[in-house]
Amino acid sequence: MLTNKKSFFVAVVCLFATVFLQAQSATADLTKRYLERANTQYESAQYLDAYKTINAVLRLNENTGIPANVTLVATEIYSKVLDNIKKDKNYSLFTDVTDNVQKYSVIADGSIQRKIKEIYAQQESELQAKKEAAEKAEKEEQRAMYQQQLDEQRKSQESFMDAIQKSQENMQSSIVVLGDKLVETSEKSAKSNHIVLVAVLIICAILVVVFIIVILGIRAAARASARQSMQFEETLKLVAGMQQANNQLLLGNVTDLDGMGGLRSAGSSRWGVDALPAPEMKPEEKDELKQLAIKCEELGAQIDAITKRKNNSKNVSELVYKLAMELGLNQNTSMLYFCAAMVYDAGFLDVPEDILAAENLTDEQRQIIRNHVSVVGDHLDFVPEKYRNIFNDAALYHHENEDGSGYPNGLAGDDIPQIAKLIHVVESYNSLISRRNYKQIMDKESAIEELLSKKNMYDETVVKALDGIV
Repeated sequence: MLTNKKSFFVAVVCLFATVFLQAQSATADLTKRYLERANTQYESAQYLDAYKTINAVLRLNENTGIPANVTLVATEIYSKVLDNIKKDKNYSLFTDVTDNVQKYSVIADGSIQRKIKEIYAQQESELQAKKEAAEKAEKEEQRAMYQQQLDEQRKSQESFMDAIQKSQENMQSSIVVLGDKLVETSEKSAKSNHIVLVAVLIICAILVVVFIIVILGIRAAARASARQSMQFEETLKLVAGMQQANNQLLLGNVTDLDGMGGLRSAGSSRWGVDALPAPEMKPEEKDELKQLAIKCEELGAQIDAITKRKNNSKNVSELVYKLAMELGLNQNTSMLYFCAAMVYDAGFLDVPEDILAAENLTDEQRQIIRNHVSVVGDHLDFVPEKYRNIFNDAALYHHENEDGSGYPNGLAGDDIPQIAKLIHVVESYNSLISRRNYKQIMDKESAIEELLSKKNMYDETVVKALDGIV
């Protein structure tokens, strides 16, 4: 009986081995055929077709391990495709290539990485050139506008001075005519001497008044001209300052190869790397992000209501946004972190309210509370798939500690995602300065000192950045 069982077991093992070997043989045959086709396409300079074929080979072997010969051919094909992308500026294909390089890291040798960096640099250079051209055009337009205003002001002043001069000439003519008449009158009658004297005095008074009016007009015109010139110069300085600030923001830091996904960054070692300026968002992307923020705000209000923490989601998300910007992250990433920080405690919506309100928890209830990080369930279904990793990281890992003593996975150091590090620090800080029991409330300085003293729990870089903005 025992012998029969052993024989049966051996037969089953042999059967599985045979099936496995046949499957491996079929995969190897298919890999060989695809590889030969890719080589043929490569030699015929059909690089895009070769790229598609070699991707099929990579997918075929990604679970069993990519053979060395496949890696070699893939590296050659990817290198040639990157050369064509750089030449033709086909950036839509570049996104697909970088995604595959990240997925199949074995083909990302030094040459591939260098070419990817060069294309990123090319994109940045083109963006900067467009920015500078637009700013230069705007500056020239403003300069022309203010120059036109100055010209109009000068014409107005010239017209004013011409009018005054004509008025003065008319007045002088009138005085001459009046003087002639007075002389004629005096010659006709000696009795009119008194009248002549009075007339002369009147004429002198009129001349004085006219002179004063002319002087006041000239001074007013000069002041207006000086004021207009100062406004023009100040405006040009302001435009120049704005252009310089935009140029500094545009330059940013070097492009990060390892962060090609862009939407999930882990570890304090990447704070400076993610300082790369955000690419210009399309109108539909801006609208998508706006709608996402509105939905996050609504869900955050529900979370605050059930946890009895007034404005917690608002306070935490605002500080997380400021922290992200302070640490050098770009505007788009900081905005996504802002949204995720409003809903990171969505798991509390599945915790019974009597447990949330209890002051003394049993071990079982305490475990239910801890499980809120992993039961977000369907609450985040409204988040677009391309942003889902950030929101999941925020919900799942915001109780992980730097030394690995946190939960649920015991992550440590750079294994903890950036968004989780930020929320962990901000949530603790917000709790320290706003405890409901007034005896436990700390001032801001004491709260920062408390966080800095627990380096085993909090990222020191994040805490110091928080100290600089609160």
